[in-house]
Amino acid sequence: MITMTKPLYGICDKGCGKILIIDFQEQKHPNNIQETYFECEHCYYHYTSFVTDTKVRKWQHKVQTIRKTGTSSDKILTIQKDINSRMAMLKDNLIKYGRADLL
Repeated sequence: MITMTKPLYGICDKGCGKILIIDFQEQKHPNNIQETYFECEHCYYHYTSFVTDTKVRKWQHKVQTIRKTGTSSDKILTIQKDINSRMAMLKDNLIKYGRADLL
């Protein structure tokens, strides 16, 4: 669960065009896929923000561990590039095909 102290606002640019409060939600999908999303409170348009799988979460944990040691920023950049690429693919698959795990 993601919590924020101040509300985050946005504009529904896909549906109604109204200002909305972004309230992140999480949904679990088959094969240990997790989607973080929000919906427009006016027209209910579904915005997928992030999609992760076990591999991405493992890499994210590895980046956090490296950051705590304060070493090897080049290694972090390499892993982050892999994370971003995989998350983009998972999100694209989920939006286009309704399943993120089409590898």
